[in-house]
Amino acid sequence: MECGDGLPEGRVELGYDYCTKDACQAKRHRGLKITAIGVNKSSDVFIVADEDELGRRADAGEFARKDTGLDAHYRDAGGQPGPRPPTAQRRRQPGRVAPVRRPWTSEQEKIVRLYHEMGLTPAQIVERAGRNTPRLGITAGLVTRILSAPPRRR
Repeated sequence: MECGDGLPEGRVELGYDYCTKDACQAKRHRGLKITAIGVNKSSDVFIVADEDELGRRADAGEFARKDTGLDAHYRDAGGQPGPRPPTAQRRRQPGRVAPVRRPWTSEQEKIVRLYHEMGLTPAQIVERAGRNTPRLGITAGLVTRILSAPPRRR
């Protein structure tokens, strides 16, 4: 001990060999280290431990980069990379977007978008279209699908 006073039994049982006076604490105390471990696509993980424990855990591979496979069956039973399941390859021209399937006519879309631009709700659109253009058969579901889709290019 640094100060020369006796060490209380409680501290001896806990494994300390110095007292709680400032002089002894300043000279003998070795605190735990807080170590931040960076994690990909997540916040850092903080570990509170002494240097010996950190060394043991690092040697055991706890902080090493984990194996990152692309699917659930990327290894066979022996731990070696196995054959990948076949993937469907689609040939697309760069910059070309597949057309949106529209199960409605351009007349239906024109009426629905016109009434929508007037500020009518879907229920009001159905009611007014039923009165003015009953042959188009505009329903609430159709109005929702039309308004959810991007407008047709002209």
